[in-house]
Amino acid sequence: MNQQSDGRASFIYIGAITLVGLLIVFGSMVSFNASGGNDEPAKISTKAKP
Repeated sequence: MNQQSDGRASFIYIGAITLVGLLIVFGSMVSFNASGGNDEPAKISTKAKP
């Protein structure tokens, strides 16, 4: 494996780890905001309001 392909592979690897980390953080933020941070059930409507 030459240096160019090795650098490209490491770049893809780091990018994938970063993307997964952001998805985890974003998902936890969305679930926390949906729950409101309290014991009340989340009120999420999938219907568009007129």
